[in-house]
Amino acid sequence: MWILTLLAGCGVMLVIVGIWFAVVYRLNPDAETANGKARITGTCGDTMEIGLCFKNDRVIASTGWTDGCVYSLNCVLAAAELAKGKTPQAILDIDAGMIETSVGGLSRDHFHCASLAAETLHGAVDSQIPLAKPEA
Repeated sequence: MWILTLLAGCGVMLVIVGIWFAVVYRLNPDAETANGKARITGTCGDTMEIGLCFKNDRVIASTGWTDGCVYSLNCVLAAAELAKGKTPQAILDIDAGMIETSVGGLSRDHFHCASLAAETLHGAVDSQIPLAKPEA
């Protein structure tokens, strides 16, 4: 009898996780269709990717991804969320400290995750905005 209960519980959990993945996948924009995108690997080995969709010079949707730890995931998702509704110039003002505050704080040994998220976010903005050419 306990085996049936265990199997039923596992089945329910698989359905819930499947629905969660489907919802998250459908609600987040595809990084391939983003107007600005950056993928950066930090010195710790974690890779982060942020995609920004702009309309009328404001971010209307954003996506974040990492192959790193849960701290990296929290930071990259916080950075992508902080960018929503902002202009490119306002996004460049988002720094690691703001991301750290957004995730509720980080230990000293995980602050680099917030720094990498800020760097990736700025890279996504830079890929969308052509850099000004120096005057001769």
